[in-house]
Amino acid sequence: MDKSLLGWLLLLGLGFPLFGILLDEAASRLERKQHPLAVALRQMREYVLPPLAAILVMRQLLSIAGKDSWARFVETLTWVAVIVAGLSLINALLTTKKQPIKWQIHVPSLFFQVARGVVILGIGYHILNGVWSINFTGLGSSVGIASAVIALALQDTLSNLVSGLLLLFAKPFITGDWVELDGKQGRVLEQNWWSVTIGSPAMKLNVPNGVLSKAKIINYGQGAIWKNISASFSYDDSPNEVIAALSSLLEGIDGIEEKGFAAVSSYGDSSITYDISYKVLPEKNFGVSGELKSRLYYLIKRYGFTMPYPISVQYEVDAKLGIPSRIPQVAENRQQELVTYLRSLPYFLTLNDNQIEKLAQRARFKAYGKNELIIQEGKEDEGLYIIFKGAGQAYLKDEQGNRQIVDELELNEVFGEMAIFPGEVSPVTAIANEDVEVVMIPTDEVIEIIESNNKFASEILEYIEERKKMVRLAKGIKEDVNLPNNKNGRRVQVGR
Repeated sequence: MDKSLLGWLLLLGLGFPLFGILLDEAASRLERKQHPLAVALRQMREYVLPPLAAILVMRQLLSIAGKDSWARFVETLTWVAVIVAGLSLINALLTTKKQPIKWQIHVPSLFFQVARGVVILGIGYHILNGVWSINFTGLGSSVGIASAVIALALQDTLSNLVSGLLLLFAKPFITGDWVELDGKQGRVLEQNWWSVTIGSPAMKLNVPNGVLSKAKIINYGQGAIWKNISASFSYDDSPNEVIAALSSLLEGIDGIEEKGFAAVSSYGDSSITYDISYKVLPEKNFGVSGELKSRLYYLIKRYGFTMPYPISVQYEVDAKLGIPSRIPQVAENRQQELVTYLRSLPYFLTLNDNQIEKLAQRARFKAYGKNELIIQEGKEDEGLYIIFKGAGQAYLKDEQGNRQIVDELELNEVFGEMAIFPGEVSPVTAIANEDVEVVMIPTDEVIEIIESNNKFASEILEYIEERKKMVRLAKGIKEDVNLPNNKNGRRVQVGR
């Protein structure tokens, strides 16, 4: 027997079945792992091997010429099967996803589609020209004329295609980048042969590649970007005081990834403009910006800052610095309200009228919005706080960074007690659970009353001891006795 014939018999009788078994085993293993390559291997075994074996039998064993109609038909089926399996192989090896799985290569959507098109067009041309011997020479002139007409009709489409290829080579951005295109911002979601799709929480926009190639493109990358909001205040407000207050707006907002700073932006005819910068993911900026603007309203109220229109401002000589400083003044009708309120509190029953009025002159109302920080753990308290309206919550962070509730701050409750110990910092953070108004009594005034009134001092010290035990309890430090009450048998609260 002819050795070549024996070789083909062995290949067809042993090689193909063995190769089919190997492909089936490999596909089964990959299917259990849900690997996309399993589909391509399965299609090679089921679609490509049978017609390929038939061609070899017809040509090598039966000596059927390649020009025979049946041979051409079987070869056409084989190449069609190669197209199907080839496309599955491309799908398995190439991906447009941002996080490819093992063995996959991340490519732009346009390159992915071009690879698929090359496989289809290349094999299709071979089938028509190589298998069926269709001569395209005579069609050259007609195709040329038709191509010119088509090119004229599809000039915008071809422009988008060429522009898309040029953009892929230039790579001004990749999928996932946050970009600005002629003033419109969004994250790049997809790039194909015709357009680029960008999206934001407010919109989704398809920009043709032809338009994109002429646009001004600003690429902010894939992470957080710097943003800012602006606010204007009167010349009566000291820039140093305003900057310090504005910087506190950034505290306690989860969406902010990095806190920037407040700075003077410009000087106008009637106001000074300040910018507050922060770093945030662009998709979260709408919510963060809205919260900052809401907090700005409460900041203006509690610090007594003035908007750009005339308003009277009072000054006093700062005892420590010896220079005039502006005092946020309580409106006259609220001054009397504050005197009445302080007289109604059990803590201040031992104080005489002069002491109450002096406290009212120095104390002030401060407004906070929901979720806004009033005092912060690890920072010095500005003074003694009393909940006048609304409710809040005091908490601390444990070693794992989780919140541990220390106390629910109800109406008339006192906090910020560490203000009477110079240099000591607050063990808790207090936030507003809703719109809150507090009365803040400056540290110096509280210390002066403590030094002159033993009754008041004992009440405050008792409250401080209770708060310390509540803090230890929140930290998981067990007490030998129950949480103590004050001498009246109730929690320490200065109710009306």
